[in-house]
Amino acid sequence: MCSSDLVCTASAPELRAAYENHREEGFAVLSVSIRESDQVISEFISRHELPYPFLMDRDGSASLDFGVMTTPTTFFIGPDGTIIDTRVGMVSRDWLERLVIESTGT
Repeated sequence: MCSSDLVCTASAPELRAAYENHREEGFAVLSVSIRESDQVISEFISRHELPYPFLMDRDGSASLDFGVMTTPTTFFIGPDGTIIDTRVGMVSRDWLERLVIESTGT
């Protein structure tokens, strides 16, 4: 998560809406914050009223393992644990909705 970046700020409501609309179908959002302080992330979560969990990649090693070169990078992971799609930059509601439908069959 890039809490100070305009693209991350613009993506937050889209991720929140997808989570709120589809969590009962098993859809989940996990945000990974890369090299951010607890205070910065807490303020970002509060400012955008984000209800989903944030994980901390304090040294950036997990992000490197997944090949993240810039933020935001969003991985859409299917119910079986495989990466279905990846988006670098802002996520759109249409992209999220299409992938939720494809992965859940709803």
